[in-house]
Amino acid sequence: MNTMFKSPKLSPQRLVTLAMLIALAFAIGKFSIPIIPQQLIISPTFIVNVMIGMIGGPIWSFISLAILDVVDNLSSGAGNFIIWWTLLKAIQGFFYGLFFYQKSLNWANKKDWLHVTMATAVIMLIGSFIFTPLLIQIYYGVPFWAQFAAGRWLKIFEIPVWILVTMAIVPQLQRIPELRKLANF
Repeated sequence: MNTMFKSPKLSPQRLVTLAMLIALAFAIGKFSIPIIPQQLIISPTFIVNVMIGMIGGPIWSFISLAILDVVDNLSSGAGNFIIWWTLLKAIQGFFYGLFFYQKSLNWANKKDWLHVTMATAVIMLIGSFIFTPLLIQIYYGVPFWAQFAAGRWLKIFEIPVWILVTMAIVPQLQRIPELRKLANF
């Protein structure tokens, strides 16, 4: 049966690789830079999320980013776990898997640049521009418009950075034979 959401078989090697990537994303996430606390945070974890999507496909990426969010929240000690944030991260994981699973990228291919641009735009639109401001409004009482007036709109400048970094790093990582095998190229 051919399904739209291809999901790889969860072999021990894939499971361990996803667990290591979750740990790497957790560690790299600690190097996030808060520009506006609770609203605008710059983090390099997106590149690890791309790798999780490349290896896990939509379903396992959904689960992996949900686990990452729960572990990150429990380890922070803040005690403000909200299931909707976890669901948002999981949905972003789904889209990382949808866009990057079984997708080989090449710096010189214009279609790959367009693909990464579309993936980045969709993921950022869902996460940074729609649901994060909505959840902040619901749980912290900061109006949607006030968040954008205070600087949320600056996230737009992250889009070209994400695209450039993804196209610079991922094609190089995709040359690794074991990664190619796990990503089902």
